Amino acid sequence: MFRLKREIGLFGTISYVLGVIIGAGIYVIIGKAAGIAGNELWLSFLVAAFIAACTGLSYAELASTFPYDAAEYVYTERAFRDRRFSFGIAWLKLVTTLIATAAVALGFGGYLSFLTGWNIVFCALLLMFVLTVFNLVGVKQALWFDSVMVILAVVGLVLVIVVGAPHIKPVEFYFESPSGLPGIFTGAALIFFAFLGFENIGNIGEEVKDPKRTLPLALILSVIISTVLYVAVAIIAVSVLPWSQLAASNSPLSDIMTSLLGTKAGIMMAVMALAATGSTVIGLLIATSRMIYGMAEQHSMPQWLLKVSKTRRVPYVSVLIITAICSVFIIWGDIASIAFLTDFGALFIFLVVNLCVIVLRYSHHHVPRGFRVWGNIGKFPVIPALGLLSCAALLFSFSKKLFFVGMMLFLSGMLIYSIFGERKFHAHMKEKLSLKEPEQPKRTKMLKAKPKKRK
Repeated sequence: MFRLKREIGLFGTISYVLGVIIGAGIYVIIGKAAGIAGNELWLSFLVAAFIAACTGLSYAELASTFPYDAAEYVYTERAFRDRRFSFGIAWLKLVTTLIATAAVALGFGGYLSFLTGWNIVFCALLLMFVLTVFNLVGVKQALWFDSVMVILAVVGLVLVIVVGAPHIKPVEFYFESPSGLPGIFTGAALIFFAFLGFENIGNIGEEVKDPKRTLPLALILSVIISTVLYVAVAIIAVSVLPWSQLAASNSPLSDIMTSLLGTKAGIMMAVMALAATGSTVIGLLIATSRMIYGMAEQHSMPQWLLKVSKTRRVPYVSVLIITAICSVFIIWGDIASIAFLTDFGALFIFLVVNLCVIVLRYSHHHVPRGFRVWGNIGKFPVIPALGLLSCAALLFSFSKKLFFVGMMLFLSGMLIYSIFGERKFHAHMKEKLSLKEPEQPKRTKMLKAKPKKRK
């Protein structure tokens, strides 16, 4: 069977991570978050960035230790030795990522519809078709296309910073919030959506050159770059427009540029937003297709998902299935209202991942690590512990109904594995053992001396 090919370097990996991070979050969510945090919006970004940084370092250590696809599944299986629990985590990640992919695609459709007048759902499906073709051509080609869109998205943010810098107001202005301290943390829970994507770096571990060095370095640099850009844009956003006006906007950055330079600048920013949302979608498509490919490698998904094209070395069956599922969600309608469900699933998974780092430091301390999280007390990693506590704190900021739905998704994954996956795994192990020929016991022959004939 053909295997995936290692052909992604450091630049391609950074572009991939930035492409997933810098997308619909900063171009859309920033307005809604401004309505919660007010002028202290930048503080909400810093809180969300702190959680992303702590968890990102945990992912960096785990990705450099176990550079395989289906990252979260592998980490939890190594740490807890419970395939059912691991499948539940992977299932929650898969479902919430599919929802997020469809939501971002609809966001792209909204921007394209604004520019062309076409139907939003049609625009979103058109994006899915184009990006699927790129994905089937090869991961290297898909990431080059992704890199171009990432550059446009980053240029859009830099343009907002450069043009808006002269309008920055005195420092005291940025300490006014309509909800006080609770609003900052509630805004951080929503803004966290803008940082989602860095964790998907583990899902391309089998296609990255020198993964033990490249994965952690790319992840750390990507989180730093995105945080600097986000905080700067947040400060300028509340300086140019009142937070109440930002909260009512569906295209806040376009409104900012329109206010600064006129209508043409707003249209140009809408084009940048197309690049940002498009890069997010292609990154998520790559991540989810590689994720189910990796789960099939672990014999928790059907083996026909392991089919790889002979020439391009792309898991084409996984790619086509993910595209089909996302298209169903797109046709279903606007699912942006359940973005909080995506955040809940991500924070729950990040809590478990941080816990995995702590557990593996003791249970797998002998395994070589290409990268170790800094700041340890003996074997105990302090930063992953802070990431665990911060994720737990934000989880309790969600409503009881959302908490219940998120946990049901997780438990449904465990139930699915109990019904189907466990039997498939044991069948695989039985087949594997049957291929080994049993050792035959050694027998020694007792030679009896022949009696001599008497003459």
